[in-house]
Amino acid sequence: METTKAKEQAEDLVVRLRELVSALCRSMPTAEREAQREQLRIIGESISHLENKSVPVPEELQNLKGKLETQIQSAEKHQVLLFFVKEQLSEILTEIGQTVRKGPKYDLEEKQA
Repeated sequence: METTKAKEQAEDLVVRLRELVSALCRSMPTAEREAQREQLRIIGESISHLENKSVPVPEELQNLKGKLETQIQSAEKHQVLLFFVKEQLSEILTEIGQTVRKGPKYDLEEKQA
């Protein structure tokens, strides 16, 4: 493979990977997720309390519970995906480390001449 083309592909992959990681990290900050988990816990307790007293649970409360559960599940899926990316990158780095020894940094253009 031509060095210039390989470098362009590598740069493109790095940019796309950074965009993916950034988007996944922005999807829900940890503090917000913890606040949502606490809200879900309190809503769950409230619903149980109402049901134990045979009081009808307001639809809005049920809807809020469902919405929070969906948001938390989505964030957890993003965390799983981030872990997957991390593991795959770790494997790639190990493979690279086995084949590449310490050398010049990013001077591919100079070597082609």
